[in-house]
Amino acid sequence: MAHREWNPKTFFKRLSPEVMAEYETARGLALERPTDRPPHDQTYYGWMALPETARLRLERELLEVNDLSSAHARPYLDQLAVHVWGGGLHANLVAEARDWTTSDLAMRLFLADKTLFAHCHRDYAIDAMDHFHEYQGRYPAALHVSPESKAQIKTAMAIHFRQHLGDAKCGVEDHEGKDKLVLFIIHEDERTPIERFDDAENLIPDWQRPVVRIACVYYPETLTLLVKAPKKRERERLRDLFAYILVGDKNYFEDTNKQDKFSFDPLRDPSFGFPTRPADRIDTVSVVQVTAESPHVDAGRIVIGVARGRTMVAVHDVLTHHGIDPVAGEILGVRLQFMFQGSGNSRRRTVSLTNPNGTNLRDTPRDRIIRRYLKEWKIDALSSRFALAAPAVGAP
Repeated sequence: MAHREWNPKTFFKRLSPEVMAEYETARGLALERPTDRPPHDQTYYGWMALPETARLRLERELLEVNDLSSAHARPYLDQLAVHVWGGGLHANLVAEARDWTTSDLAMRLFLADKTLFAHCHRDYAIDAMDHFHEYQGRYPAALHVSPESKAQIKTAMAIHFRQHLGDAKCGVEDHEGKDKLVLFIIHEDERTPIERFDDAENLIPDWQRPVVRIACVYYPETLTLLVKAPKKRERERLRDLFAYILVGDKNYFEDTNKQDKFSFDPLRDPSFGFPTRPADRIDTVSVVQVTAESPHVDAGRIVIGVARGRTMVAVHDVLTHHGIDPVAGEILGVRLQFMFQGSGNSRRRTVSLTNPNGTNLRDTPRDRIIRRYLKEWKIDALSSRFALAAPAVGAP
């Protein structure tokens, strides 16, 4: 994930005067705010009046605060607030923080615990990365992550990038969460012209290599590897290196696009009720759409909507009404709506599942809960099959 665009005028406008004062005190600053400017812009102009070297140094650390000052990052900040202030003298701040703006909450958490804030930012960055491709492990395996194994991956990826991008530098970082292991590959991309002015104020191209991040995220509980990279060659190279170096079996992962990942057979049982645990704070799970093969030759596939909250018996009645046998008919895909506890639209998550491996599931905390239930319900059939398979022969 690249940083959000840094716009200091917008950034400081969104911070309350109280929080900005806390930041200035923590950093030993005393901004000189011009009174001839509008009140909401005075902090910006005071900031821009700082010596350039000091200002740029401070802005580098504020990039992560800027990234998390968005509505999408709010759940991550709320969870972090519990870790930072959940006990002791500051427990009241957890409740008070619910009324703070996202920008104020991000800045206060950054000032309260920079290390935990950095971990939160990394989790958010992983979840927000696009272009992910999913691979499934064949059996439970112990991973061996060490400085030596990371150095092996770095060397192999450096050779890969030199082959495809020329003299591009790269590095490897690891991040271990409570339910996942992450490897970041930071590398220089293809040379791209960036326009700038020369000494004579002529606009000229300055060819640079932008630094980009790709990642592989492994979930031991479901034996799932998500490789987040836009190009197929990097995805497959990372998958193979992860399997060979960290697992010791070059054939450990199976590409889930090669066979159907989902089984909709559990939904053929009229008594099936999507069992969940109270700790996951899920109120209901409903089938809200079914895509099926029509028994009529000229009709092809049909999409049938179902009202939320209906039992599986009612879903079967809807399918029967549309000429689909709920027990023997060919189901091609479904949409499940998860209603989490809370209020507003944020409590609703609608998940699309189509074979062979079509899904809108992402790599977020709630989606990881949903992935675990799909496996438990035997809807994610591919995970179950691979987990029961015999271990492959290890790599030489």
